[in-house]
Parts: sequence; C-alpha cells; structure tokens
Amino acid sequence: MRVLPALGGVVRIPRFEREVVAEGLTDGYWIEALDLDGSGRPGLLTSGLAEGVVRWYENPGAQRSSWKPHTIAELSQPVAFAAADLTGTGSLDLVVCHDYGESMYAHKPDDGTISWLRNPGDPRGSGPWERRRIGGLVSAHRLRVGHFTRADRLQLLALPVVGGAGGRAGLAQPARVTVFDVPEDPLSAADWRVSAVDDASFTVLHDYTVQGTDAAGRQRLAVASAEGLSDYAWDDARGTWSARRFGLGEQGQREATGFGGSSSVALGTSHGSRFAAAVEPFHGNTVAAYTRTAGADTWQRTVLDVYGDPNEAGEGPGHHVVAADFDGDGDDEFLVALRGPAPWQGVYYYKAVDAAAGLWVKQRVSEDSAARIAVADFNGDGRPDFATIGYYTPGYFLAKDPVVAVFHNLGS
Repeated sequence: MRVLPALGGVVRIPRFEREVVAEGLTDGYWIEALDLDGSGRPGLLTSGLAEGVVRWYENPGAQRSSWKPHTIAELSQPVAFAAADLTGTGSLDLVVCHDYGESMYAHKPDDGTISWLRNPGDPRGSGPWERRRIGGLVSAHRLRVGHFTRADRLQLLALPVVGGAGGRAGLAQPARVTVFDVPEDPLSAADWRVSAVDDASFTVLHDYTVQGTDAAGRQRLAVASAEGLSDYAWDDARGTWSARRFGLGEQGQREATGFGGSSSVALGTSHGSRFAAAVEPFHGNTVAAYTRTAGADTWQRTVLDVYGDPNEAGEGPGHHVVAADFDGDGDDEFLVALRGPAPWQGVYYYKAVDAAAGLWVKQRVSEDSAARIAVADFNGDGRPDFATIGYYTPGYFLAKDPVVAVFHNLGS
C-alpha cells in the first residue's frame, strides 16, 4: 500500500506486482486483454508494425507459470484490433487494420487494409488463423465492432488517423470515418458493404473510448482528435453523425509543433460526477482532466502534468490513457502510458481528491515503456490489473529494454 498526502487526509494507492510476460521485444505497439480460448481468463493479444507477428499469450491462471505465446497471424504493419463473434460460434474472432503505409505523413492511396481473422475454436497450437478481407481504408488506425447507425445488425466502425489525400496534405484533411455492415455470412462474403461515411468531423483522429449506448442500443463514443474531445453519435433524425465538442484540448503548442487538440481519452466517474482524462495534443506531453460544468458547452479543463518538451517531430511521450476503479472505493482512477525515453517513461496512476476543483494525486506504478495499457482481472481475484507493451517501432521510436508485462493489483 502507498499512502500519499492529500488535502484533508490521505489517499491510499494500490500496490501493483510486476510480472514479465515477454522480454527482448523487437516489435511492440498493440496490447489488448482477450479471452480467445473460452477459458474465462483474459489472455494478451500483442503486435507491432515492424515485424507484424500477432501473438496471443495464454493466461496460466492461478499457477502463475509462464504465459505461453501462440502466433495467430503474420501481417504487414498491423495497427489495431477489435474482437467479436462474427461467425456465431461463441468464440471471439478478430478484425485488424494493416498495410498501414510508411507513416501518417506519407500514406499512398492504396495504403490501408481491413481484414478479419477467424478463430479456429482452440487458438492453442492451431497455427495461423484464416484471414478474409473486409475492405480498404487509407490510414485505418482504430476499430470497433458494435451497433453505430443501426441496432438490428452488427457493424464495424473504422477510424482513420488522417485524410486520404496522402502525404502531409492528409493531416489537414478530415479522416474518412467509415461504418461497415457485418454480412449475415462473413465466410462467404466479399468486401463488406459500407453503410455510412463521415468525412467532415475530425482531423488527426488518434483514439476514442466508448461512452455508452443510446435508447436504440447504438454506441456513443468520445473521440480524441485535433479538434479536441468530442461526443460522437449517430443522429437518426438527420441521418448522419453528430460530433459535439466538449473539450478543446491543448492549443498552446499548435504554432510551435503543428499539433493541437487531444490524442487519447478515457472516461470515469468520481464522487458521482463524470470526468474525462486526456493525453494532449497528438502523441503529446500534456495530461489533462476535464469535469462537467453546469450550463457550459465545454467541460472545465485542468492541466495535471507536462512530461518534458516536444521532440523534433513535435511529439511527446504520452500515448494512451485508461480509467477503472483500481482501489475498489467506487470511484474511478486513470492510468497514463508514457512510451519514453526516460525519465518520461512508464505508467502513472491518477486519483481524484476533488476532480471539480482540479485536485488530483499521482503515483508512478511502472517504469517500463508503455505504448498502450490493457485492463482486466488477470488472476481472478476481483481486482482490475493492467498490462503494457513497450513501444518499439524501428524508424520511429525504440524503447530501451521493451517488455510485455502484467501488473497485478494487490489492493490498498
């Protein structure tokens, strides 16, 4: 247990025990907690953009023995994944965007493919999963399976990071957010049907989180982009997407770096009120918290930390943020992933003392480079743990001693 002083008392921070799942990484970007074998225990899906090997690490459970890796695909530049039972077998299949291209500054018109991988039923030792094409989308960068424009059919939402113009012109062009309808029989379908496109709402769209569902069962998102933070949902009356800005993000660096707005967002609740946590701007150095203000269109923004100065590319070390109730008190905390280099590397834990007043405490809970964070109860004790993967992309950023690691929540 860690005890930090706070206004009017102390804040107890859970202890996290580090378990290395894989070390000596030569590729690292994506990590997600997924139960692909139906064991009831979440394993870890990992990949990187350089070598493109997609691995699923089998959770050893209470035995706490080694996490056994299983290679399920080898792709060109896989970026992001989404999981859903697409075939009705009860097992999670995977959707992946790949063939990303040289970088977001140098996309070509034919860069960007979306495919799905069929779960063979037992991912242990079954070899590469069968891959089928969904369609093409330049700079496809994040994915989600759910209900977005309709509730009667499963859909895939694909969010590109930049516009399709290619090169640096794409940074100023709106991303082509695309909804695909999942076919009734994905095994026999060719490219999936595109049912909706939004090419007007966002530029440099880096990430999103789910807010919940509307009365019809369609998902609402909070989106982080160069415009800041937006409440994003389908407007049935107008037959189009609605993007309502509730946070403007970081604006002070735009002239010097070319980047503004927000990069990653998480939503939580503290003392009965909603808050948003964000890394800002794109791949930014700033951590900010937002709280709702009655009668205001935008939420109140409080800058909590600035981790170093932007590098020569205008970027900082921050890459991902997640929220969960880690200490079990009924209020959410949030974690920020810093890719590095040191000293701006690791995972920081933030706990609200009074979110509305902008009062938070923080604690570093990992020193490992973190590209992304996956949250799940990995050991079945009822407490949320987290896992990270080191950021290791040759030609872009190479973390020192990158690992895949699980951090077991020992409570406070």
